[in-house]
Amino acid sequence: MNLSASLLASFWGGSVLSCFDFLGTQQRSIRVPDIAPGPIDEDAFLNKVPPAFEHLSVSFIKDNLAVIPGEWDAGDIKTPFYGVRSDQVPFQNVLAKIKSTDFIVWDASFFDIIGPQAKLEKIQSFEGETPHVHEAPAYVPETNELFYADTSVTGWLWAINVDTYEVRKVATNPPLANVNGARYHNGRVYATTNGGSVRAIFSINPLDGSATPVEFKHVVYRPFLWLVSHPELPNSIYFLDMKSKALVTVSNSVVTTPNGLAFSPNGSILYVADSNSTAGRPLEHHPASVRNVWAFDVSGSILSNPRLICATESGWPDGLQVTRNGYLAVAALGGVDIVDPKSGKLIGKVNTPGDIIFNLELGPRRGGQRMWLLTGRDFIYKALVKDV
Repeated sequence: MNLSASLLASFWGGSVLSCFDFLGTQQRSIRVPDIAPGPIDEDAFLNKVPPAFEHLSVSFIKDNLAVIPGEWDAGDIKTPFYGVRSDQVPFQNVLAKIKSTDFIVWDASFFDIIGPQAKLEKIQSFEGETPHVHEAPAYVPETNELFYADTSVTGWLWAINVDTYEVRKVATNPPLANVNGARYHNGRVYATTNGGSVRAIFSINPLDGSATPVEFKHVVYRPFLWLVSHPELPNSIYFLDMKSKALVTVSNSVVTTPNGLAFSPNGSILYVADSNSTAGRPLEHHPASVRNVWAFDVSGSILSNPRLICATESGWPDGLQVTRNGYLAVAALGGVDIVDPKSGKLIGKVNTPGDIIFNLELGPRRGGQRMWLLTGRDFIYKALVKDV
């Protein structure tokens, strides 16, 4: 790449087309010097943080990092933007600083979402253990616990108190395998399984782990009212009528590998993550695979008007949530991306460098803040944000 190679400014702001999709495997290797201690030329790449936020661990990106100086290498699909390797030491130092912060701001509107009292902390660690997928988070207000699953185990779920961080294992009866989607509703945790001899939706009592089947089908339920097909069937999105138990295929041609789902605040729009970039092995050898979030208009069980909202800049989109004002939260490699679905712009990131966030849950509101709970490969996180 030539000196001061220029990228479209909209790329870092959440544009659907990512230049890194192509650069990752086509660029030649370069020699990048070790990051040198000393002053960082922040003004060229970072904006000043508003005074009310100066005490936070936050970086405010300038001009969407539209220009990357020097000779540089984008890495592969598992390389976040701050993993870019440049031969310009000052730029490398700036990237190192960005990587170290808890919140990354691309657009000033993200400050309104997190608020000046924002905080991110690790509340459970799996460091040093065999990497596992931690999925299906569901906050249970009666016990003040986050329930979630280790998809590699059978017969129990994790439960962690979100204030004291006391952890317990909840045995499920019958033993459930590969729980990978969950929602709390009226005192019950509705969980889906796609492992073992039977795939089903279960209603779980969070106090004793007793589980009652809601629906046994040849499909996999992830999460409430959305189902993904058995491997022998086309990848599809399903609608389950909870009264009649009728199952309807609502889409099987737009989203190639459907994963996470979330509704807009008024329920008129369905967002679906397409994790197609997880289909290739090894992942880094498939840079052209899609990693999109789609939107559909919803009318009863009918989906229409599919449109592409955004593409994650690395990894793949997994679990989804929507804030009160309609911002889209996307669990992804290295954290949670916050996207404005009206424009597709990436406006900020809850940053978890080195980790993979598989899903997130919107927890309780307290004292003008909302608790976001993130299930990662290496840690479980709690973020306190304003959540407008």
